[in-house]
Amino acid sequence: MAEHARASPGSEHQMAEQRERGVSRGSQSVDRRRAVVVEDDATLAELLRYNLERHGYSAWVAPDGKQALMLVRSVRPDIVILDLMLPGIDGRDVCRLIRKWSPVPILMLTARDGEEDVVAGFAAGADDYLTKPFRMRELMARVEALVRRAAASSGEPQVLTAGRLAIFLDEHRVLYHDREIHLPPKEFALLAALVKRAGQACTRAELLDLVWGQEVIVDPRNIDVHIRRIRAALEGEPDGSHLIQTVHGVGYRFVTDESEWLDAQHGGGTVDGHVA
Repeated sequence: MAEHARASPGSEHQMAEQRERGVSRGSQSVDRRRAVVVEDDATLAELLRYNLERHGYSAWVAPDGKQALMLVRSVRPDIVILDLMLPGIDGRDVCRLIRKWSPVPILMLTARDGEEDVVAGFAAGADDYLTKPFRMRELMARVEALVRRAAASSGEPQVLTAGRLAIFLDEHRVLYHDREIHLPPKEFALLAALVKRAGQACTRAELLDLVWGQEVIVDPRNIDVHIRRIRAALEGEPDGSHLIQTVHGVGYRFVTDESEWLDAQHGGGTVDGHVA
């Protein structure tokens, strides 16, 4: 089976054999997890479907954004693999629309890896991104990590509180001084991880493992991008952007004591309220 995300003649022959044996799109059993692939490249879409089914998923393919939205509503998948560049509704808009009603993990595929493109993808609600061309083993590792984390979250406490901040895990809601803070899934998970360890300095590596998983290789700069976005979301009246502090040379920590933040600001210590 070709390792990279492009079909070889051999892989196409294998997939044709699978179809002849009756493996159809969306073939289901009670215990199979469900995946929706949104990709307008038919060869790549079929390769993704084939590999997902090999790993125990029932897979549906949508070639455009409109069909993707209908599939996600009807199938209620455990994972969505979403191409950024789509005909009609582009991937970011599809992601935003899905996020209005579903917390399903979304892995975005893109040929763009600039910071602005990464930020835009996460802002739309993507949980992770993968740059083309990619290795199928890496994609499947990311898919498994996202699905496993989503399933494990069901056993967590349903509400986290820290001072006047409340995180409702089952509802995917954040309130600060009764003001609702809207966060996409990755920022939500990152804030929850920091609040669970309030007062502790967390390294970028620790946060990457907690939010993305140890199996997935992610650029540490992603943490800084998400922290900036969380701080921006917490700004307002009252301002909560200071709650996440940069610990220079280490990473970040969440504080609940207002006086601790003020002391750090006026004492010239190693903690500040901005990304280093």
